Amino acid sequence: MKLDERRRLHELTKDQLQAELVTAERNLLLLQFDAGMKRLTNPAALHNTRKLIAVLKTRIRERELLEETGLNSIEEYKAYRVAERREYASRKKAQ
Repeated sequence: MKLDERRRLHELTKDQLQAELVTAERNLLLLQFDAGMKRLTNPAALHNTRKLIAVLKTRIRERELLEETGLNSIEEYKAYRVAERREYASRKKAQ
């Protein structure tokens, strides 16, 4: 997946990402059907579509996590989780 495509996906809303996911999953089903019938002209399309689905699911989950925590970016969320883990480790060590 090219960088331009990743940037485009990053700018989409959660609803738009969901719509893209439905389209990609439907496309994957058609590609799998074509592969089973030996009509697939581009075998790499299966791999690329699976990869796109994974990216879409990741972006959707990132948006959900940001909504739950009220943070503005995934980098802030990662820093928040690191701090949470350190706090947990220090409490565990103190026991």
